[in-house]
Amino acid sequence: MRFNGSWKLFDDGEVRPCVPGYVLCPDGNWAGVPFLLDGGADRTVLSASFLSLLRPLALPEDDSLPLEGVGGITGSIKVNTQLGFKNDLGRLIQVRGLFHVFTEYESSDLSVLGRDVTNNFRVIYDYLDQTVILLSPPHRYEITTA
Repeated sequence: MRFNGSWKLFDDGEVRPCVPGYVLCPDGNWAGVPFLLDGGADRTVLSASFLSLLRPLALPEDDSLPLEGVGGITGSIKVNTQLGFKNDLGRLIQVRGLFHVFTEYESSDLSVLGRDVTNNFRVIYDYLDQTVILLSPPHRYEITTA
């Protein structure tokens, strides 16, 4: 399977690799989520803009933990839900799991796709060719010399 992303220009003038996705809400509907691809992130975290929407899915508070990153320590809740990604044929592929949601808007205005999800894929983000791709069998890639 192949999931295409893109390089997006952000308000701070930086261009970053992103993958469009979805999160399953308590009402059974899917909400669109632009994910920042972060090879250094251990886990996937949804931005605080999803907090009120996903709070009904929160696990008990003692099951959550503070998240630590470049910006320091921040709070989160843990939710049991599904993420969805449309493959190159337009089919929604679902990933079930426990994911975090930032509880503070200052933490990040971006949702981050971490290695808890990306370790299931071959991840390619190539700035020179403006390519962002997640691959899983039967798709693969090959590196050649020109």
